[in-house]
Amino acid sequence: MNTLMPFRTLIREKCGVTFMNDALHLLEASISKRVSATNLNGHEAYLKRVSGDEEELHRLIDLITINETYFLREKQHFGVLCDTLMPEMLGKAGGKIKILSAGCSTGEEAYSILISLIEKYGAGIKNRIEIYGVDIDRNVIKTAKEAIYGNNSFRSDEPALMKYFERRKDKRYGLVPPIKEGVDFRVGNLLRLPYPEALRDMDIIFYRNVSIYFDRDVQKLIFQNLSNILNPEGYIFLSSTETYYHNVGILSLKEYNNVFLYHKKIEMEFDDRRKYKKPLLPPHPSSPPSLPAVTAQKAERSPPPVARPKQAIAEKRAVAGEKRDARIIFDEALADAMQKKYRLSIAKVDALLAEYPDFLKAYALKASVLVNLQELEATREVCGKILAQDEWNLEAHLLLGIVAKIDEKHDEALSMFKGALYINATCWLAHFYLADIYFSLHDVLDAQREYGIALKLLETRGIEDHGLTYFPLSFPVEQLIHLCRHNIENIRSLHKKG
Repeated sequence: MNTLMPFRTLIREKCGVTFMNDALHLLEASISKRVSATNLNGHEAYLKRVSGDEEELHRLIDLITINETYFLREKQHFGVLCDTLMPEMLGKAGGKIKILSAGCSTGEEAYSILISLIEKYGAGIKNRIEIYGVDIDRNVIKTAKEAIYGNNSFRSDEPALMKYFERRKDKRYGLVPPIKEGVDFRVGNLLRLPYPEALRDMDIIFYRNVSIYFDRDVQKLIFQNLSNILNPEGYIFLSSTETYYHNVGILSLKEYNNVFLYHKKIEMEFDDRRKYKKPLLPPHPSSPPSLPAVTAQKAERSPPPVARPKQAIAEKRAVAGEKRDARIIFDEALADAMQKKYRLSIAKVDALLAEYPDFLKAYALKASVLVNLQELEATREVCGKILAQDEWNLEAHLLLGIVAKIDEKHDEALSMFKGALYINATCWLAHFYLADIYFSLHDVLDAQREYGIALKLLETRGIEDHGLTYFPLSFPVEQLIHLCRHNIENIRSLHKKG
C-alpha cells in the first residue's frame, strides 16, 4: 500500500478527498483500472501521467468518488427551509434568493430543494429563486442534468414527490421539464478558489454528507470557502452527523425545530453619521451563553467551551492530594452500582457531593443509578444540577433523553439526543436511541439511517464510547452489532411491503 501514498497526497491536494486505510482498496482498484485503460507500465508511470494531466485526474476522480443520495434525504431540513428560512428571506427587498447544493452528486438534493419550495409556495416561486448544484465528479453532473432516476433515488415516503416525474419504458423516472430546467448544474472543486461568479453571494447552502471524505484541515478550509460566498444572514445546512465538527468559530450555530444549521450573522460598525464603515466579523466563541432551562428549545448556540473552570478547580485539588480520597469514594460508589447496590452507591455519592459539590462525575453516576431505579423526577433534578455547572455535559443530555424516552415524550427525547450528538457526534448510544424513537414514530428512513450510523460506530470504535459513567449493559458488542443489522433489515422489509 506504500505505492498509494503519492496518489493519496495528490488527490488530497487537488480535491481535498482523504483516503483512510479502510478505503484504500477503492483507490487501488481505481488506479489499476486507469493504468490498464492508458496502457501504462505500472503505478509509477501512471502517477507521472495523472500529476500533469488535468483530464486524466478528472477520470480518476470520477472513479473514486462515492455518490450516495436520494430525494428528500433528511426531510426535516426541507421543512426548516420552507417554513422558517424562506418566509424570512422572501420578506426582504432585493434580488433573487440564491441556493447552492454543494457536492450535489446526481442532483437529488438540488431538485428536492426546488420541489419542496414549489410544494410550499407554488410554481411562481421559481421567479424568486436561483438554485445551483456543483460537484467535482463530471459523471454525476451529467446524470443530474439528464434527471433520470431509478428506484434507489426514491426512499422518502412522500406521495407528492412522484407527480414531478414521468415513468419511462425502461422503468426509470424522468423529471418533468419545468423542474429539470430549474437547477443550474456545474462541475466545480470546493477546495479551489476563486469560485465562479455565479456561485457567489449565496443565501442558503446545502453542504450535507460531503465533508466525511475530507480530513479536519480540509473540512475547515472548505467550510471557510463556503462561508465566504455566503451573504450576511445566510445559512448552511450540514447533515446531523457533520454539524459539530464544523463548529470552529467561523459561523454561529442555530437550532430550528430540532435542526441545527449555521448562520452568518455579521454586525455592522457605523461611524457617528450612521454610515456603514465595515463589517465586524464574529469573534471565535470561547464560552456559550446560559441555557434558560434544561428542556428549553434555544434558537442559537455557541460551541462547548474548551475548558470548564469548575472542573479545572477539581483537577487542581486532585494534584494537591485533596481529591485522592474523593476518587476512592467515587470508585467504591461505582463498584456498588455495578453490583446493583444502588442505595449504598447513592449514599456514598451524596456524602462525596456534600464535600465536593463540583464533582460532576459523581452527579452523573447518581443520575445513572436513579434512572435504573426508575426514579425519573429525581434523575431530572440531578441532571439539572449538572447542567447548572456544565451546560454542555454529554451525560446529562443522554440521561435526560433516556428519561424523556421512558416517559414517551418523543419531542423532548429527540431534542436531548440530538443535543448529545452536537456535543459528541460519535456517541453510538445517542444514534441508537434516536433510531429507536424514529422507528416508534414510524419514521423508517431516519430510523434506518441512525441504526446504520450506530452500527458503523460500534464496528469501528467498539462499545465503550457510549458517553455514560455508569451504563450497565450486559450485551457484548457483537450482539449490539447484530441487533442494529437486524433492525435495519426489518426496516427494509417493512419499507418494501409498504
